[in-house]
Amino acid sequence: MAQFGGMELTNAGRNILAKALLGKTLKFTKAWAGDGYLPEGQDVREMTDIVSPHRVMEIAEMSIPPHIGTAKITVVLTNKELNTGFFLREIGLFAEDQDTGDELLYGYCNAGDTADYMPGQGGADAVYYRFDLTVIVDQAQNVTAIFSDNPLAVTHKQLDERADKILKHLRERENFLQHQINCLARTSIINSLEHFGQKHWEG
Repeated sequence: MAQFGGMELTNAGRNILAKALLGKTLKFTKAWAGDGYLPEGQDVREMTDIVSPHRVMEIAEMSIPPHIGTAKITVVLTNKELNTGFFLREIGLFAEDQDTGDELLYGYCNAGDTADYMPGQGGADAVYYRFDLTVIVDQAQNVTAIFSDNPLAVTHKQLDERADKILKHLRERENFLQHQINCLARTSIINSLEHFGQKHWEG
């Protein structure tokens, strides 16, 4: 199993975080998976991209425990439409610079020789990986992300939340329709009584 360890912030990431601590939004956009080794002597802080990008990893979920200063970002990697397999050795997390709108490399991690192999789609089975990335957000108050709309990226928690919303909507709709039925029934009864009273009076 790949051992990525902690994600180290780049200089661009530190700059984005500094702006977030002053009130800007810290917005994570996506992650990239690659197979590159970290070059000897390479300072991660100076990196602007991963070494050998292969595949986008969409963001499925994010949670920020209180008073810790980190966020857990769940990203998803599949081999759908992947022609050639690769060793998943490096992951780069990207965030948006709120002043320029540019997507910049926020954090980076590399598993070295413990990389996992992601086969191409030509294999017998579809492969679906989920990774939890722990990244520093310090005391930033406005932290968000661009979440995937891929059904494969939906978590059990998100499915439960969506099911709850659907059930709530159905109950509200049922209550509304029942109210309408009750109103129509009362109106029908009143009309029948008035008609009966008029007949009785005329008789």
